[in-house]
Amino acid sequence: MRILVVEDDEKLSKILAVALSGLGDVDTALSGEKALQDVEKTYYDLIILDLMLGKLSGMEVLREIRRVHLMPIIILSALSDIDKKIDCFKEGADDYITKPFAREELIVRCEAALRRTSGSFRSTVYSYKNMEVNFVNKMVTVDGNYVPMNRKTYDILELLVRNKEIIMTKQQIFDRIWGYYSQTGPQVIEINIFRLRKILSQFGFDVNLKTIKSTGYMWTEKV
Repeated sequence: MRILVVEDDEKLSKILAVALSGLGDVDTALSGEKALQDVEKTYYDLIILDLMLGKLSGMEVLREIRRVHLMPIIILSALSDIDKKIDCFKEGADDYITKPFAREELIVRCEAALRRTSGSFRSTVYSYKNMEVNFVNKMVTVDGNYVPMNRKTYDILELLVRNKEIIMTKQQIFDRIWGYYSQTGPQVIEINIFRLRKILSQFGFDVNLKTIKSTGYMWTEKV
């Protein structure tokens, strides 16, 4: 279990990290920019997000994360007006806790969010028909037989199936798999998508890999 606390008050950030340590490993980010970088590198089971972060607001961070990921996000904010809460829920927040808060309430709400999502977000295997993608072993099998592919091609498939039915832009794929500072050009995505589609076509799964014109790619089960 891995949790990310996004809070620009360093003292409160440390308090939250200690309070949540009983639930799993806790990382902290003191800015919205750092939070987005962390999310690109690490898959979190839960995110605690403050709204008032400075240059990049918590609402902007929420929108950016929701463009790519579905892990539960709990807003922790001093802003208590109902309109702000509604806006956050519309943008994809799973819960909203106002400051000041009781430690026990925070933990209970975190546990509830994790219970609601434990089946999908903590899964280590994606299964579709006779295909399995094992996130631990980084292996793809069809009818129990290993399907060889290079690591970057596999990484694209894992990213797409983890976020099935969500369009992943080419930039999102590039940033997540090759990294912000990679010297490689974005054309490597098209090369690896071509390889992946060729592999999947052997088993009839190429129809699940959709190209969204001028945008990116999506894994869908609705075929």
